[in-house]
Amino acid sequence: MGSRADDAAAVLAAIGAATRGHSGTLLVSGEAGAGKTTLLRDACDTTAVRVIWAPCLPLSSLAMPLLPLRTGLRTIPDPPSLDAPDAVLAFDTWLDRLTEREPAALVVDDLQWADQSSLDVLHYVIAGRPNRRLAVLATLRTGEETRLHRWLADIRRLPGVRERALRRLDRPETHEQMTALLARPPHESLVDEVFARSAGNPYLTKLLIRGLDPDARHLPPHLPDELRGALARTWRDLPAPARELTMELATAGQPSRSGSFSLPALREAVDAGVLTATADGRYWFAHPLLAEVLADSLLPEERRARHAALAATAGDPIARADHYFEAGMTDEAYEWALTAADAAGGGAETIRLLRRALRLHADDSAHAEEILHRIREAAHAAGRAVDELEAIDELLEHVDRAARPLTAAELLARRTKRGPVAGRGLIVLADAAEAERLSAAHPRSREHALALATAAYARLWHAVDGAADRADEALRLARAGGWPDAITEALVAVSHARAVEGDLVAGAAAAREAFALAMSRGDFARAVEATYWIVNNTDGPSFRAVVDVLRECRQLLERAGAPHAQVSEVCSLEAQHLLIVGDWRGCVERLRVTLGARPSPLADARGRHTAALLACRQGRAAEAEAHARRAEELIADSAGFLPFPFDAVRAELAVTVGDTERALTYALHGLEMAPPPLDVDLLLPLAVRALADRAQACRDGGADPAAELDRLRDLRERCPAVVVDRGASAQFEARRIAAMQDLTEAETLRARRDPGEPAAWHRAAEACRTAIAPWDEAYCRWREAQTSLRGRVDRRRGTAALRRAHELALDLGAAPLLASIDLLARNAHVPLTVAAEPAAAGDTIPGLTAREREVLSHLVAGRTYAEIARALVLSEKTVSVHVSNMLRKTGTAGRAELAELAQRQENS
Repeated sequence: MGSRADDAAAVLAAIGAATRGHSGTLLVSGEAGAGKTTLLRDACDTTAVRVIWAPCLPLSSLAMPLLPLRTGLRTIPDPPSLDAPDAVLAFDTWLDRLTEREPAALVVDDLQWADQSSLDVLHYVIAGRPNRRLAVLATLRTGEETRLHRWLADIRRLPGVRERALRRLDRPETHEQMTALLARPPHESLVDEVFARSAGNPYLTKLLIRGLDPDARHLPPHLPDELRGALARTWRDLPAPARELTMELATAGQPSRSGSFSLPALREAVDAGVLTATADGRYWFAHPLLAEVLADSLLPEERRARHAALAATAGDPIARADHYFEAGMTDEAYEWALTAADAAGGGAETIRLLRRALRLHADDSAHAEEILHRIREAAHAAGRAVDELEAIDELLEHVDRAARPLTAAELLARRTKRGPVAGRGLIVLADAAEAERLSAAHPRSREHALALATAAYARLWHAVDGAADRADEALRLARAGGWPDAITEALVAVSHARAVEGDLVAGAAAAREAFALAMSRGDFARAVEATYWIVNNTDGPSFRAVVDVLRECRQLLERAGAPHAQVSEVCSLEAQHLLIVGDWRGCVERLRVTLGARPSPLADARGRHTAALLACRQGRAAEAEAHARRAEELIADSAGFLPFPFDAVRAELAVTVGDTERALTYALHGLEMAPPPLDVDLLLPLAVRALADRAQACRDGGADPAAELDRLRDLRERCPAVVVDRGASAQFEARRIAAMQDLTEAETLRARRDPGEPAAWHRAAEACRTAIAPWDEAYCRWREAQTSLRGRVDRRRGTAALRRAHELALDLGAAPLLASIDLLARNAHVPLTVAAEPAAAGDTIPGLTAREREVLSHLVAGRTYAEIARALVLSEKTVSVHVSNMLRKTGTAGRAELAELAQRQENS
C-alpha cells in the first residue's frame, strides 16, 4: 500500500501499458468507501482510452446474468450480443475487434457482487492475449471475498495480474480530499472533526461534508457517526412516496425503467441525489450501497411482503424464482426454481436453481432424487465435473443398492470415471468392481454393459490381468443392446487396452469411433474422454502428431457448440504438447482458453503445470511457483496422482532455481512410484542433472565432490536406463526416451568431468533434435559448447553448438538459458551472430591454394585478421602467413592492394 498518488500512478501505468499493446489487470481492493471507484474514474477521465464501465450491483441473487457487462455496453456503439449461447467468446471476440481499433479499459466496479456468468467472462478476458490493447481494472471490497475464493485464487496466478490495496487516508490526504470537494481549503478544525468521524474513509468523508458551507469550522451536531447512517440520511429526507419508490427499487435489486414508477416521486429522488439515470434510461442509486442499506433495513415481514409482490409481476422466470424464495413462499419458490432451471439454459445458473429446489424439499426423498438426477445431467452436459460428482455422491446416499442395483451400478460406474477429472485422485477400483457385482444379476442390461466397460477400464489402469478381455466383452454386450453411451464407454476401454498392448492402429480406431458416436449425441463429456485415447494411440515421428490430433478434436468440439469448460479441457492438453514441441506462442493461446475458463480440476491443474514450466523456462520463477502451487491445491493427494507430472514439474522448477536437493527429492519420489507417473522419463535426467550441479558446486567451493558422486553412482546402479511408462510405444515416445537416455549419460559424464563429455552432449543434442525437443536441444547445445570450448577442445564444434543454442533459446524466449549462452560467448570470444559469408574471391588468380582463397575472400569482405581467424578457426599468425604468401605470389604491396586485385579480377 502507498499514497493516493502512488495508487493513481499504478492505475495510469496499467492503462498506459495497454495503449502500448501490453494488456494487464489491476485489482484494486479496499474497505467500503475507501475510494476505489473514484480512483478508477478519475484515472480513466484523464486518458483517451475507450472506457467500458461495468458496475456490479448488490443483491446479486436477484440480478440477471451478465448485468454488469450489459450495463457497461449500453453506451457503446455496435455492442456484442450477450444472449448468444457462448457469451464468453462473443464478448472476448468483440473486445479483440475493439482493441484493434483503439485501446480500451474494462472497469468492473464492486467485483464482490458480480454474478457467476460475469465472473466467467471476466476470467476469460483476463487470461487473454498479452498483446491486446486492453486494461482490465476491477474494484473489490475487502472482507467480502469469500464467494470469490476460487476465482481470485485462479486470477491471481495469471500473468499480468497486479493488485493494489487501498488504505485509509491519513489526515493530510483527508485535507486534500476536502479541499477538492469544497473547492477551497477547509478550516483545520473541520478537518479534525471530519477525520475523527470518517477515520480516513474517503466515501464517508464525502458524505459528511456534502452540502456543507465551505467556511464551516465544525460539523453539524446531528450528522451520523457511521457509514450506514450517512448513506441513509438523504433518503430519510425524501417524501414518503419517494422513499417507497426507492425501497421498491432496492428490493428489486436491479436498475428499472420508469414505467411503473410515480413520476413526481421519481423526480424527488433524482433531485435529492438518491437516484440517478443510467445511460439507457433506467434508474438506480447514485450510491449503490444505499440499495443494500435499504434492503437490510426492512423487517422480515416487510421483506417477504415486498418480494411476494415483485414475484407476482416479474416477467423473468429466474427473477420470479428468486423473489418467491426471498418472500419465504416455499412451495412457489420450489416450483419456480424448477421452472427457472429449465429457462436458464444449463450451466451454473441451472445448477444453482436446482440446488435451491433441493434445499427447499430436502425432506422429500422422491423429489430429492429426481432433482439430483437433473443436477447430475446438467453438470455432465456443462462439463462441470465437481458438481456432477457431488450429485452422484448424494444420489448414492439415497439409493438402496440392494433394492435398486442397476441404478446404483450406473452411479458407481460414473463416479469411477469422474473422480480423477474432478481432482479426487486415481481411478477407484473398488467402485468399479462394486458396479460390476451389482449389475451381474442383469447380464443383458445397459447398466451391466456400462459397469463392465468401467471395470475393464479401471483394471487396465491398475494393470490387473484379464482387463483387455473384459473390455472386448463389454463392447460386444453394448453393441448387442444398441446402447450408445455403453458403446462409447466400451470403445474407450478397448482403446485403452489396445494402447497397453501397443496396437496403436486398433486403439486409435476404437477411440475415434467413440468420439464420433459421442459427438453425434451431443455427449461432449464422453467426446473429450475419447479425445484422450485418440491421443494415447497416436503415432508419428514427433509430438507434433499429437498437436495435430488435438487441434482437430478441439475444432470439432468448437464447431459443435461444446460447452466452454469441455473445449478448455482439450485446450489444456493441446497447450501441454505445444510446449513440448517449442511452440510457446501457440501454447499461450491455448492456455488463455484453459486458464480463462472454469475447466475441470484435472484440466485446470494440467494448464497450471504447463504455465509453470513455460514461466520457469522463460525466467519468471515467481509466476512458475504460483502456478505449481495452484495445481497442487486443485488435485487431492497430488503427490500420488499418476496422470499428472507433479514430480517432474517440481523437480524442473527446483533445479532451475538452484535448489538441487529439493529437485533430487522430487525426482527420486517419482522414480520410486509404481506404476510410474506421467512423464516419468524426464525424472532420471533431472535427478542426474541435480547431482551434477551439486558436484560442480563442490568443486567451485573447493570441496571434494566424492559424496555427490557416490550418490550418483548409487542412482545409476539402481536406474541404469530411463524409466518408461508402460504402453509408451509411439515413435515420438521412443525418440524422446532415447533423447532422455542420452541426456542422462551426458549429465553423468558432466558430474564426473569425463573427457568424453563433449561427444556425449553432441549425441544428446542430436537425439533431442530428432525427437523435436527444442528446449532440451538448446540446453544440450549450450553444454556441448561449454565443454568443447573449455581448453580449446574443439573450437569449431563449440562455436557451431553455441550459435545453435543461441538460435533456439532466442526463438523459445528462454531468458535464463540465453543469459548463460551470452556469458559463455563473451568469455570464449565467440560471436553469436554470423556475418554473411563472403563471396568467393581469387578463383581467377593463379597459384593460390584453397585456404588462401578462403582468406582472400574474407579480406575482400573487409574483415580483420582476428575476425578471419575466428571464422576459419585459425590463429592470427597463420592468417598473417597466408596473406604474406599471397602478397608474394601476386606481387602486391599490401592487403588492401591484394583485395583490390581480387575484386578487379572478379569484375573483369
